[in-house]
Amino acid sequence: MLAGRTLCQPKGMGGIGLRNMKLFNIALLGCQVWRLISNKNSLCFKVLSSKYFPDGNIFNAKKVNRASYTWSSIATVADLLKNGFRWQVGNGETINIKKDNWGLEGLNGNTIIPNMLLSCDGSKESERCWNVEKVQRLYGKDWGDSICDILIESADQSDRMIWFHNLHGVFTSKSAYSWLLLKELGYGPHRCFWKNIWKLKMLQKIRVFAWRVGHEILPTKVKIASISSDVNVNCPRCGTEAETVIHALRD
Repeated sequence: MLAGRTLCQPKGMGGIGLRNMKLFNIALLGCQVWRLISNKNSLCFKVLSSKYFPDGNIFNAKKVNRASYTWSSIATVADLLKNGFRWQVGNGETINIKKDNWGLEGLNGNTIIPNMLLSCDGSKESERCWNVEKVQRLYGKDWGDSICDILIESADQSDRMIWFHNLHGVFTSKSAYSWLLLKELGYGPHRCFWKNIWKLKMLQKIRVFAWRVGHEILPTKVKIASISSDVNVNCPRCGTEAETVIHALRD
């Protein structure tokens, strides 16, 4: 038998693609967080921000005794999804460089010295660019090159929050669920192994058999004995060795 956690993994990661309902609910509720970020003219934003985050940033919400169940749920999910959002640099007036994620995932005061400067492009007054030489001197070539690749919007554009894991910066429950799942499971080499099994051009029952072998869940004597103590583990064919997956298939 396999644990429910394993079954809830994508097929390419060894599971059978069942939804992890906890993570899925977080991703769905994240849509409400996104609405509070992207639609600040809504009545919902005006009501909640007036009480819980007066500065307009949901990630800077203050703790309030006896908060409503609705807000408590949204605040919990906002905290779980916080690292998936970042600021798109505009006029720079909203971003707290020491605390906020901006430009690159995880790029904040823990990794970046808070004295980043912007410089004007001498050929166009309206166009801004990074002071490449200074950035690379302060943060090294690797970090510096990554920082200088960050798009800077025009000075009359306000800073805006976007979602890291969508090409258009728009939050979706699908991308949020995938991100939460990968955070929990990690990026291991096992992904290639399972994907190759499901891509085999053969009967589905053979692919399922290979999947069961990979997880060692064939009903061998040793496997059954791990569940019930009244089972003789000796192989019924040879009668001398314990019946494991390797013994049953190879020997």
